[in-house]
Amino acid sequence: SIQALFGFFSIFSLGICELQLNEKVRQKSFRAMVRQDISWFDLPENSVSVLTHKLSTEASAISQIISTRMGLSLRSIASVVVTVILCLATAWALALVVTPTFPVMLLAGYLQVILTARFADRKNILIENSAKVAIEAVGNVYTVATLGIEKRLMRKYDQLLKQPFKYDLKSSVINDV
Repeated sequence: SIQALFGFFSIFSLGICELQLNEKVRQKSFRAMVRQDISWFDLPENSVSVLTHKLSTEASAISQIISTRMGLSLRSIASVVVTVILCLATAWALALVVTPTFPVMLLAGYLQVILTARFADRKNILIENSAKVAIEAVGNVYTVATLGIEKRLMRKYDQLLKQPFKYDLKSSVINDV
């Protein structure tokens, strides 16, 4: 019952924080993009498609960190603290044996978070490449149709979409190990 109450409180409060933060991140990101010098937009990493993709995904990623990961972390910490207290109260000898393993488990969790973040960054770059092709093709649909390069663009897009999928499989295997 304590965990259910804490779970409701964390989901509710973190949900409100997530919505407010998501809105602020999108607003500030857009304002920062609009204020850039015109030469900034000429760089390949600042094309319209990449900036549009970043504007839509980065705020969502931050929201996911706040709502999902932070909520899970808070619930996990609360569970560990309540478990240790109950173990100390009921079977103190067992609690003294199990408690020293917590730092090892925390280190393993920390390493998994770092690996997951690195894999996610690389995957986002691969997804941005495919989004760039799609957005530019749709934005220039008349030119694409006039030149008759629809099939070539679809093949290129399919190839670029396969890269994140293959990378996900590889990262899942490494992360699970």
